[in-house]
Amino acid sequence: MNLQANQRPLMTSVSAETLTASCPSLKLVQSQSSLFTQVATPQQANATSLVFANTDELLQTAIKQNALGFIIPEKLLSQVQNAIDKSKSVWTTTNVHMSMAEVLKKFNGYTTVNSGIHPQAAIDPTAKLGKNVTVEPFAVIGKNVSIGDNCIIGAQTVLENDSSVGENTKISAQVYLGFNCHIGKNCIIGPQNVFGSDGFGFVTDKQGTHHKIAQIGQVIIEDDCEFGAYCAIDRATITETRIRKGSKFDNMIHIAHNCEIGENALITAGFIVAGSTKIGKQFTAAGSSGVVGHITIADNVVLTGRTGVVSSIDKPGVYGGFPQLNHKESLRILMSQQSLPKLRKQVAKILKHLGINEEE
Repeated sequence: MNLQANQRPLMTSVSAETLTASCPSLKLVQSQSSLFTQVATPQQANATSLVFANTDELLQTAIKQNALGFIIPEKLLSQVQNAIDKSKSVWTTTNVHMSMAEVLKKFNGYTTVNSGIHPQAAIDPTAKLGKNVTVEPFAVIGKNVSIGDNCIIGAQTVLENDSSVGENTKISAQVYLGFNCHIGKNCIIGPQNVFGSDGFGFVTDKQGTHHKIAQIGQVIIEDDCEFGAYCAIDRATITETRIRKGSKFDNMIHIAHNCEIGENALITAGFIVAGSTKIGKQFTAAGSSGVVGHITIADNVVLTGRTGVVSSIDKPGVYGGFPQLNHKESLRILMSQQSLPKLRKQVAKILKHLGINEEE
């Protein structure tokens, strides 16, 4: 197969009229009866492309490429309107990223057609499947499992006994949902996620032998959550580990047993939280940050990259460093550390001048 660098993603053609009618963040400035075959970068645009152009420079590039339509920031319009040919379609927006969210899904050419129940799927006769459900090859669906309407269960996915999946949820290949664990409506679950593996619970006797504490609780993933790949959410010891609605998870994230993650969390790759921690609403965690167990974190907390949280946070704000501090203070400390080698040499000179042994 010859894979060329300029190959385009699979996209569906969309008319200017459809964009105007279905994308609330767009404000129409000028329009022709255009049919766009793709959204492209300014550098790769052609005569059937729609382009997002945040700056005058990017817009000029797209114009040179003969793009068919432009979405630009509202504040840019007065500077560039005369440069855009009247045969082109133009929209403005006050929030480019929101417009991208609305527009790109219109062009998404990847659609999963319902293929029904594959003959090589293993489904217990007591399981209840809703309407228009797809179950792909080698999926395993256990006793008393409930699957809502319009769900997709990916190849080699395992839904253990008494688990459930809400309507309109898409589960990719090789996902594990443990017994009596539950995923809500309208969720997107990427490949190779594990929800409901045993929490890490052991008791050590006087001889140093570790004895397993049975983990018999649940994992609850509420509605409208999304997971990338390779996330592990451990089941609770007795009660539940809960991910509240609207939360979005990147790849490679671990949530330990008995934790609660509040509504609309936004958590990037490498985040780890130890057991029995409760995190509030609108929590944001940058990459490779971590939180110890048995603490609470307030609503509207942001952790910068590689932050280590070692105690409860009771006020909203941005935190960084290890142990965590107010972000500005953590930056001051980080900058100061660069001066330590020079400072140490200066102190050594002073001690020598005073005749004091540095090791005393």
